[in-house]
Amino acid sequence: MRGKEGFIGRAMSELERGLTTYSRYRVWLLTDLISWPFWTLFFFLSFLVYSPTLLSSQYHMNAFTWCFFVFVFVSSFMWSSTSLATSAQEGILEYVLLTGSSIRQHLLGRMVISFLDLAVGGSVLLLISALGFGTRLSIASPLLMALALIQAAAFFYLFSSILASLLVSLRSPWVVINVAQFLVPFTSGAIPIEVLPPEIQQAIIYSPFFYIVHPIIASATGVYYLPPETIFLIGGLLTLSLYFLSRVLENLLLKRALRLGRFTFF
Repeated sequence: MRGKEGFIGRAMSELERGLTTYSRYRVWLLTDLISWPFWTLFFFLSFLVYSPTLLSSQYHMNAFTWCFFVFVFVSSFMWSSTSLATSAQEGILEYVLLTGSSIRQHLLGRMVISFLDLAVGGSVLLLISALGFGTRLSIASPLLMALALIQAAAFFYLFSSILASLLVSLRSPWVVINVAQFLVPFTSGAIPIEVLPPEIQQAIIYSPFFYIVHPIIASATGVYYLPPETIFLIGGLLTLSLYFLSRVLENLLLKRALRLGRFTFF
């Protein structure tokens, strides 16, 4: 019982740390309120240049709105990976782990900020799409959308902890994240798969991220490239696999750190 209480206590401490950090550094909220409207306008105005006919299709406007929502979702979680390198460089990580906490628990504090970023950025996106571009936002399968978001949150939380372990030795991990935050969503089904060339449609199902990202878009549009039960089954298995992989990598990182006297995976 003591172990369970200790786990819950450490988790709650990390969650409180995230809320405190976000509330003290109001520049995060200010940055979200300024940057996301411009990102959203850029995203939709690009249609006017490359495919203006899409702006007249409510189906595509709804689909691409949720596409960009996925980008906000993935980006918010991916950036949490850089916090571990910061903790290691500041000498905080050693003391955190000495309390019996894990890397996954330590990232919970940063995940709070990710959820708040998503709440602000996602809301701004949906509001601008509806009011600024006349999009009639809809979700074809609300229950599946909720399931898809829960699965994606668990997956990218674990994926971020793995990425954090791999990037902890880098002085500038945000360089990798800058690339990954675009590469992951837009090569895994964030863009409505029916508008992609057939050869890309056939190749994209081999990406593990497809089974996490595509359900969010598909549950909004009602268009699934594969049967929903197949997609969610594979997505669930991938999430479970990430959990075990995150534990293995964390143990390797700790053993390496004890041997070398510093936190570095390489």
